[in-house]
Amino acid sequence: MEKEPMLLSVSDKFPKQFVFDKKYKIQLHEDPNEALNTKDVRIFTDGSKTESGTGYGVFSEDLNIQIATPLGAHNTVYQAECMGIIAAASATLVRKVKDYSIRILSDSRSVLQALQSHSITSRLIYNCHQSLMEVRNNNNNVTLQWIKGHSGSRGNDADDELARRGSEMAAIGSEPIVPLPTVWPTSVIRQQTKQLHNKYWMEVLPTAPVQSLPGGRGDGRPHRSGVHGRDHLPGQTSGVTEDSPEVIGDTRDLINFLQELGWQD
Repeated sequence: MEKEPMLLSVSDKFPKQFVFDKKYKIQLHEDPNEALNTKDVRIFTDGSKTESGTGYGVFSEDLNIQIATPLGAHNTVYQAECMGIIAAASATLVRKVKDYSIRILSDSRSVLQALQSHSITSRLIYNCHQSLMEVRNNNNNVTLQWIKGHSGSRGNDADDELARRGSEMAAIGSEPIVPLPTVWPTSVIRQQTKQLHNKYWMEVLPTAPVQSLPGGRGDGRPHRSGVHGRDHLPGQTSGVTEDSPEVIGDTRDLINFLQELGWQD
């Protein structure tokens, strides 16, 4: 917990909400004539993740928008894509855009499909839905359209560069900037458990009789066959259930489990 304090940060998991009053449209197919569209106010959004971190970009020639924003190291491209759409919606509200046809273009089919669903379990997707509804309530027609990534479109290429720039910028403020993905704590703990498991067995194997190890062979050579963290680590610690799926299913139990293994040493 001391080595990874964000394990107890707010999660993106959200009580399931059913939404049937969506007033915006989702277009999941690419429009070959998109570049010729002069009727709509077009806003391009994109997300990026590099070794430096995660970020998103928003670009619109029609509204003179160029946004590059960092999210930090721990958020996903999916979340960055979603934040890009939220930022695009917010930009139209700040500029008091009313009575227009607005087309927000994104290369994230998964985010658009999540917005299209009537069942929402993500805090970020729900916030995105609310932002789009605000834009629609200003008497705007709102369409979210999928566009192929790196399509050669001027707007898409400019936005891709903004998103990359955002991912390489230092995040301002404490992280996480937005709620962490639901699976993030478990994935971090699994990774740490694997490292501890490997360290533990490297210390045990030189002194343990080969025949006493699971899958041991009497040929004098160390043999690690059949030694797995999920099967053996719980049995070496006190106060931890031997049902490893139960351990892995609860973040706090996992933290206690790692503390017993000496994670905070």
